[in-house]
Amino acid sequence: MSDKDNNIFDLEGDALDEALMAAIEETEEEERAQRELKAKENQERAEQARITAIEQEEKKARIEQLRKSLPNEGRRYFLMAEESECDDSKNEAAVIGIVYGTCKKDDEVYLYRNDGKAVVSKVISIDIFNGQVFEPADEVSQKKARVTIALDYEKTGLTKDNAVPKFAVVTSVRPPVKGADGKTAIENPSLSGLMFRYPEFNKDKEYLNHLTTNIVNGRFLIPAMNREGETGADGKRKLQLIMFTRKDDPNKRILPLFTDMQALYLWRKLFEGDKKPSIVVMGFLEAAKFIEKDGFDIALNPSGPVSVGLPSKAVTELAKLAQKIASGAKVNKEVINDGSKVVVGAPRPGEETDNVRSALVNYCRGSKEIRKAGLMYMIRDGKVSYLIVLDAPKGKESVIYAGLLAVLKPHLNAVKKVDFSLLSEAPFAKDYFSKMKWDYQG
Repeated sequence: MSDKDNNIFDLEGDALDEALMAAIEETEEEERAQRELKAKENQERAEQARITAIEQEEKKARIEQLRKSLPNEGRRYFLMAEESECDDSKNEAAVIGIVYGTCKKDDEVYLYRNDGKAVVSKVISIDIFNGQVFEPADEVSQKKARVTIALDYEKTGLTKDNAVPKFAVVTSVRPPVKGADGKTAIENPSLSGLMFRYPEFNKDKEYLNHLTTNIVNGRFLIPAMNREGETGADGKRKLQLIMFTRKDDPNKRILPLFTDMQALYLWRKLFEGDKKPSIVVMGFLEAAKFIEKDGFDIALNPSGPVSVGLPSKAVTELAKLAQKIASGAKVNKEVINDGSKVVVGAPRPGEETDNVRSALVNYCRGSKEIRKAGLMYMIRDGKVSYLIVLDAPKGKESVIYAGLLAVLKPHLNAVKKVDFSLLSEAPFAKDYFSKMKWDYQG
């Protein structure tokens, strides 16, 4: 075959037309195949995108359904009372302070009082402070507001003068309850609410008293790592609590304590490694046993939303108080049967005694353990103190004494000390209160 036979441009007539058409058809066939392949790929991608979108929408719908099933749509918020305006004729209490989170009208909320009592309530109205006056609103976030809640004064036994004390906390977080798995969620609602205002009130003695009382009586989450190959006598794996050090002092160890799971999850780096930590639940009373010994600082919620750091000196003092509470030491428990010279009688009338008695009664109303409580005046070995006698179960008095001490301390002026005793351990009190009226009877 000659070169001429191979050159289509040398062909003539029908042969040329046929050759050209064949080349065009071949090119079109290749392009058609590519177009169809590309169209198929695009269709597959579109279908996958459609399926993914459906799955995402279904997931969003499930999350939305779950969110709506939760109290207040799962919103967590806190309001520490700076002021309050109570109206017992309307069964209302207006609480003024900064709302952290989003609070909406008709929300179910809880009022945590300084005596440890939690009262379930509902948001009646919201007024946002615009810098000059309060203006009505349906919701509020991260602003100063007046949140009015429902409060049944007769049912709760509260009065308009004591219903919402300063530093009480209104929050959507319910008291710790057992879940379906039988475990109790760790929450410290009152402490969390107080911590949001720590930067502003950390010099206020009454505020600090409430804060430290909540810390001492709190239960916290502490991350820990398994110690490889080590087990205890009970066969369980040994855990090493996770600590960190100060940047300016690498030798100073800090123990993190988390008030709840939300605060714990903010420490994202903790969960980024291959080895996931275990979570230890520990009351401050238990943590105090080795905090004092090792002398390290503590950091409450070190990753926020608000962190409170306590130096070792303050931690040591708290640890000592916690250990005295746990051991029923004399500062919190008074058993008057040791033969020492004791004179008891009715407390001296006056404003201080009235305030102490009022605080005592309010605390008792919030405790299911206290059946009766009476306030007395005591002189023991020449030292004057108030003596509070309680009819309460033996074995639970340490926590009760600690809570009472916290709410009574702000009212102590002329008399500097408060002693406590169970009725079963103070025989003389039975005779005294057979003639005198108990200050509180549940």
